[in-house]
Amino acid sequence: MDVEQMVTVRQFMTSPPFTLDSETTVADACRLMGERRIGSVLLSHNRVVQAIFTERDLLSKVLPDGKDLKSISVGAYASSPLITVAPTADVKEAARIMTEMRVRRLVVVEQGKPIGLFTAADLATAVGKYPLEL
Repeated sequence: MDVEQMVTVRQFMTSPPFTLDSETTVADACRLMGERRIGSVLLSHNRVVQAIFTERDLLSKVLPDGKDLKSISVGAYASSPLITVAPTADVKEAARIMTEMRVRRLVVVEQGKPIGLFTAADLATAVGKYPLEL
């Protein structure tokens, strides 16, 4: 595939990303994720996005802790630093990053601001539409 036919992250990312304050309770974050049918939310502190809270964080960090979900903040269990990618990045590059970092989501950043998420589902959609040459 030549440069003109490059498949970019921007073509398949989910935008805009959903953001919550890091002091939001885990219960409220999970309720919002369920209502919006999303697997993650970005977390901000003082209006700066610093972390991501995912379904995996809920299952592997929060629930084993056994605490009341209404009394703990989502920020205490979030993943950071954020793994980011530019919207102009090739989908193959995004797949490489996801594999190496062992993550299912990349935060798409443009001019220092998160503008979307590129997920494993987005990658599958991209590959289904444009089979990637290795």
